[in-house]
Amino acid sequence: MYSLEAAIVHFWQRKTLSEEELLDAGDVGRVVFRTWLGFAGFALLILCLSWAGEPSGHQQLTASQNADRLMSISEN
Repeated sequence: MYSLEAAIVHFWQRKTLSEEELLDAGDVGRVVFRTWLGFAGFALLILCLSWAGEPSGHQQLTASQNADRLMSISEN
């Protein structure tokens, strides 16, 4: 089992990049732009869900208002 773990660790160390290699390889402007774009998309999603969750302009009838309407209908 130890040899399998050692092989996995050795393979992982070969495949990973150091911090310097990551900073050199990545375009910082592109990373910032993609991060900003992701946050903007997330904010838009929250805004749309907020608008969809708002009650419509129609007034909601409560149970007591429904009962009053039924009573007035039954009296006529």
